[in-house]
Amino acid sequence: MGALSGSNASVVLPSVNGAKLALKQWSADNDDCDISLEEFDTEGDPAKATPAATKMATDETFIGVMGGAFSGETRATKATFDDAGLTMISQSATATDLTTEEPAAVFHRVIGYDEVQGAAIGRYLRDVAGAKKVFVVDDSTTYGEPLANKVKEELGDLVVDSDKTQEGQTEFSAVVSKIESAEPDAVFYAGYAAEAGPFLKQLRDAGVTATFVGGDGLYGADFPKAAGDASEGAIITCPCLPADQAEGTFAADYEAEFGEAPGAYAAEGFDVMTIFLAAIKDGARDRKAMEEFVDGYEGTGLTKEYAFDDKGDVAEENVVIWTYKVTDGALAAEQEIPKA
Repeated sequence: MGALSGSNASVVLPSVNGAKLALKQWSADNDDCDISLEEFDTEGDPAKATPAATKMATDETFIGVMGGAFSGETRATKATFDDAGLTMISQSATATDLTTEEPAAVFHRVIGYDEVQGAAIGRYLRDVAGAKKVFVVDDSTTYGEPLANKVKEELGDLVVDSDKTQEGQTEFSAVVSKIESAEPDAVFYAGYAAEAGPFLKQLRDAGVTATFVGGDGLYGADFPKAAGDASEGAIITCPCLPADQAEGTFAADYEAEFGEAPGAYAAEGFDVMTIFLAAIKDGARDRKAMEEFVDGYEGTGLTKEYAFDDKGDVAEENVVIWTYKVTDGALAAEQEIPKA
């Protein structure tokens, strides 16, 4: 369940392909067990995710959900899945409050949350990029605002000013003017590609050359596409492992299957499906058995060691935050951000 189309789909589609690859490889060795992966395109919109969640929750043939892919749609649907006892494992929903506020027993995720990512972004801007004056912008969403707040908390007095944009916004002259006046040497944006692309274009057109850093909402092909040449050199962070560093032959297998290198959260999607398949291999055939298996799961995935705590999160020490640099219009892995 996630944005399978629209301006932010590149953050989601590679993880779906990763899940498909895991299922295909598993099915080749288990041809007596017929499992289908059904796709629900929400475009990342909580309003569209809600009926999709209701459909899955009321159909007992569904025994697991990969998603939601975005935090907003996850927040809007986790109670529906919880009431139905339908296990969720998200490959990419990072908002901290998903496990700390009104927690759902069925919700799990295979990546780190934004308290961890935000602190890492702050350390990167300060200790790696060497920024002395940082302007922070968020898109006013329940994903972007908390991430930006954590970055500001980590940076303290290095934040020269901050501002907000809105979903669907296309004209950013007021924010750009404010940034021009502040003269920062780095700009951090917490939001999604649909708005970040034109925002960065207008920032560069105004002559602002400050280093541009964005959170994982920009991690995908949609951001360089939306920003065009202005995206060159931009830094994107992600609580995900570069696919070419994943265990085994995953990167080569993915490219052979889909004709392109793995993208955003591809290996994490593979890991989510692998956990569900391990449950089925163990004998889980209904929602209760699936939930019990996932709650107690311990294993080594492509990207990290897995064991979910009582909130559904993986251990913080197993989480990595990487930076990716836009080079020739594509995201290339740059470095792991050092832990505190």
